[in-house]
Amino acid sequence: MIKAIIFDFDGLILDTETYEIQSYQQIYEEHQIPFPHQRWLENIGTQGTFNPFDELLHAKKDLVLEKLDLERNAKYEQLTIDIQPREGVLEYLIRGKELGLKLAIASSSSKKWVTTYLERLGILPYFDCIHTSDDVKKVKPDPELYIKTINYFKLQPEEAIVFEDSANGSLAAIRAGIPCVIVPNETTSTLIFHEKVALRLKSKKEKTLDEVISYISQLK
Repeated sequence: MIKAIIFDFDGLILDTETYEIQSYQQIYEEHQIPFPHQRWLENIGTQGTFNPFDELLHAKKDLVLEKLDLERNAKYEQLTIDIQPREGVLEYLIRGKELGLKLAIASSSSKKWVTTYLERLGILPYFDCIHTSDDVKKVKPDPELYIKTINYFKLQPEEAIVFEDSANGSLAAIRAGIPCVIVPNETTSTLIFHEKVALRLKSKKEKTLDEVISYISQLK
């Protein structure tokens, strides 16, 4: 019996990833340098040593990282002025509460980043638990975030469903033994996902939460 739904945040609840990549691409285009698109994709859903400005700074020795960061942040803020949850997210949250399920977020981003957006969108109260990079030693694709979340609810892995949009995130869920449904966004749709992903949706409008739960339950 499914008792909890665990959501990734970036790219899954909000498509921040597409706007982030666009903001970096705009900076690269202004300096006529190719954006390292493939390296960016490989780092979605995790944290590492990759700095999206490395190639630009290598090509243009006169540029200053701090100034580029300010310019990029300004572009990102402009792009996300009217950002809204991805299609079907609110319906899943409402239905999850109606079903009496525990709702959680497990994100490789910081708690401040996640909660700022949740408060801005008015959906913070839906979540019973939020675990982020602030709460673990290792982020995705390590399973620690997901293991910590199911332990918080005192559940077995098969009693939860994870919703993810990235390859790194889905791998973390699979390593934790939790059934994983992927809902790739515009940026992550071309990524190669692990064969053990339980279900792939184009949007949460494709199946209701009840239909997803029924499908996952039949796999066991």
